[in-house]
Amino acid sequence: MATERVDERPADEHDPYARRPGYVTGVDGRTDRTTTAMVVGIVVGFLARVVLGFLGLAEWAALLGGVVIGLVVWLVLRALRRRADRLAGRSPDVVPQARDRAVAEANGGRRFFIAPNPVVVIVMGGIFVAVGVAPLVLGGATVAGLLTAVLVIACGLFFVVQGIGTLVVRRRGRSGAQ
Repeated sequence: MATERVDERPADEHDPYARRPGYVTGVDGRTDRTTTAMVVGIVVGFLARVVLGFLGLAEWAALLGGVVIGLVVWLVLRALRRRADRLAGRSPDVVPQARDRAVAEANGGRRFFIAPNPVVVIVMGGIFVAVGVAPLVLGGATVAGLLTAVLVIACGLFFVVQGIGTLVVRRRGRSGAQ
């Protein structure tokens, strides 16, 4: 399996350190991939879940309603932002592409996640899997509990796979250097 490497930088590419309307600025000062529409959608979804719960809806209906409402808000705001970018003459995809290129350059040309300490990522994924499985084993299974467990277990497996991938990349790098 070949590792995808960074090619030459296009001339019209967005500067990852330049502020862009509608995007969150990361801790490192770069324009992050996370859009403000995504953040607003998550917050509105959470608030909708809480309000629907206070209204006495069943737990599974409140959870599903919060997810649907948050997703709709996110997608509508995203569509409006992309339309505004097009009307202003900007490509809506230039920020994520620049961010991907900056991450690839920081990771030695690799476009996927490289963990500084892959063992920590694997252990964290194992903890997520354990936290997801424990309620299913110890208590009664509800629809909302099952959906939450599946989501937490999927996140844990993602971390485990990323950690293992980093170990494999590092092992290949050491064996090729000798």
